[in-house]
Amino acid sequence: MSGMNRGKGFIKGISGSMWAGIGLIFLFAVVIENYLGARNVMNILRNSSVLVVVAAGMTMIILLGEIDMSVGGVITIAATSAGLYLQSVETVTIGNVLLGVLICAAVGLAFGIFNGYMIGIRKFNYWLVSFGSMSMGFGLAKGITNGGVLSGFDTKFRWISMGEVLGLSMCIVWALLICAAVLFLQYRTRFGLHLYAIGDSEACALNSGINVRKTRFLAYAFSGLMAGLAAMLLLARTNSAGAAVGEGYEFNAIAAVVVGGTAMDGGKGGFKGTIFGAVFISAMKNGLQLIGLSNYWQQVLLGVVIIAIILYDVISTKLRVKKSLRRVYSDG
Repeated sequence: MSGMNRGKGFIKGISGSMWAGIGLIFLFAVVIENYLGARNVMNILRNSSVLVVVAAGMTMIILLGEIDMSVGGVITIAATSAGLYLQSVETVTIGNVLLGVLICAAVGLAFGIFNGYMIGIRKFNYWLVSFGSMSMGFGLAKGITNGGVLSGFDTKFRWISMGEVLGLSMCIVWALLICAAVLFLQYRTRFGLHLYAIGDSEACALNSGINVRKTRFLAYAFSGLMAGLAAMLLLARTNSAGAAVGEGYEFNAIAAVVVGGTAMDGGKGGFKGTIFGAVFISAMKNGLQLIGLSNYWQQVLLGVVIIAIILYDVISTKLRVKKSLRRVYSDG
């Protein structure tokens, strides 16, 4: 009985947007031959690895009821900085590869600390600050490359994403490790619990003794770090960096979080759903490519489907609330 109850609880925990996403994936499976075959599934997981890492940081921010618009620009400048370093080295060694990874992480963390200080400590508007950081990231990357593209990195560095361990691509291995760390951080630490408390009610969180400024600062610092690590995976996987390498990741990350069931007003949801959201978006892009749609129409249809899923989730949630209120009223 306990197993059955857990199963029912798991099903109830799946949001309306997740059910809609699962339905769309099965529709692709019916229409496209071998869509759920092992090779294509692995391709979807590889494509979703970068987005999962970026969305991990975005989940923390949205749980606070805010948004970090800077992640696309941060990915771009972090990847470009590491790319410039790697191209300046005549013979790439393991030490150079590790330094390239550290450059990505350090640049991302630096932007995250800046955002955290301005938003969390100084209490400036998160839209303006994160949008400004996004512009700085894209602008700096364009300036230092003169609008060009860096490419042709050493295979030792590319192994970070393209290598394999036990039949799994390294980009998937990285994503799994980061997912495990983020899940622990969010559900097993005070920091994670404080995010929910602040997103639910900042006033109550303050009255409970939670250091709201510090928590918000750490959340933005973490988001920047995740963007830096995503830049590392993207640079090694695509073998290129330039002024637009991270373009659109801020919107895809937000979509992954929201499709995964995290409420935009904060305090509800979590990274478990975000993982599904990121995989769903990659699966949908993959399906549209296999159907033969051009990139332009893929972007349009992706936006329409995401909006439809979110609207479905919002409307179904409101209906459930109304139904529960009627039940309470009738019982009274």
